[in-house]
Amino acid sequence: MISVVIPSYNSEKTIARCLLSLKTQTLDEEYEIIVADSSHDRTPQIIRERFPEVRLIHFEKKTDPGSARNAGVKLSKGEIICFIDSDCEAAPDWLDQLVAVHRHYTYEAIGGAVENGNEQDNNVAWAGYMAEFREFLPQYPPGEREHIPTCNISYKRQVFEKLGGFNPRYYPQEDLEFNYRLRQSGGKIFFIPSAKIYHNHRSELHSFLQHQKRVGQITARMLRILPLEGSAIARNRLLATMAAPLLPAVKWWRTVHVFRRWRADVIRNHSGALFILALGLIPWGVGFLKGAWEAGDV
Repeated sequence: MISVVIPSYNSEKTIARCLLSLKTQTLDEEYEIIVADSSHDRTPQIIRERFPEVRLIHFEKKTDPGSARNAGVKLSKGEIICFIDSDCEAAPDWLDQLVAVHRHYTYEAIGGAVENGNEQDNNVAWAGYMAEFREFLPQYPPGEREHIPTCNISYKRQVFEKLGGFNPRYYPQEDLEFNYRLRQSGGKIFFIPSAKIYHNHRSELHSFLQHQKRVGQITARMLRILPLEGSAIARNRLLATMAAPLLPAVKWWRTVHVFRRWRADVIRNHSGALFILALGLIPWGVGFLKGAWEAGDV
């Protein structure tokens, strides 16, 4: 048995496309789909009416994604747990790709690539894609990774349960903390670009800018806890203050360099997204500085 677990909050605009992509998978073995939902919109109604075979957990209060995923895993039966988000759509062979690697190798976690699922002419969405998923392009070669986000990753059940699941204390980067614990325990994470999902990004500028500020803040928080690249800056308030004006420029240049090498078509066809990305990294830097100056841990 394979289990697919989806956390959901107010997903009425995307949940049908997500579930349709999962119902039409090419995997020739049994799998179940579980949605752990805390929506106040029509999401539960859409699932019950159009997808009665999907197992639905509904929380009355808004639930963070990590807690929702944990609840979904508890209800699931699969030996392999696959995660995708409610604003994503899976390629038809997504499960085939993940399960095949799990069956033949001993990696504790296997994840795949992220494509932009928005309309092709929306530069705000392209800026969001460039800002968040430059490390998970389908053009990359397969190989071991330190981290793959929970919009496209799978775990062997025994490993997930052994580590105690996601810690909601680290929302919205509880997956980064979990994968760090997995690697510290001796586990390995493998990236296969052929296992693709399509992520729908924020398409309005105001929402994108707000989100980037939040991402910058939580990035600094996590770097104060985990010994990853940039930790020395996030843990030193004076250093963070001095570096804050430069960090957005460095992040912008690194992102553009990656896309010029691996996805030059994005640079050619969506040059406006580069400006929006630069604009979004200003609140990202503000958020990073705020996170570095916060008292205590996350």
